[in-house]
Amino acid sequence: YVWGATGPNNFDCSGFTKEVFKCTIGINIPRVSRDQAKVGTYVEFSELRRGDMVFFDTEKKYTGKVNHVGIYLSNHNFIHASSAKKKVIITNFKKKPFYKKRFLWGRRIIKNKS
Repeated sequence: YVWGATGPNNFDCSGFTKEVFKCTIGINIPRVSRDQAKVGTYVEFSELRRGDMVFFDTEKKYTGKVNHVGIYLSNHNFIHASSAKKKVIITNFKKKPFYKKRFLWGRRIIKNKS
């Protein structure tokens, strides 16, 4: 994890999501998480599917503003570049309730039902 980095060897959270969508399915999304949070279709937590972007407010003082993003996998897991762990990790919403509490919304840009 490197704040402001966009890869290929170092990423911040939004640099990671941008690179994943570009390299895997050829979709170019905005660079920063607050702009990525406007792309695609709004998705509630209960409707998340593999490939949906998940957005959070992870600041110590909650403001409700997007400052972190990851990609939902399945079974309550999402992948993201973690500033705390300094690397790309998979986190489970049930095992780390902080992220469930700080989840704002999801966005779907992949239209299939995977």
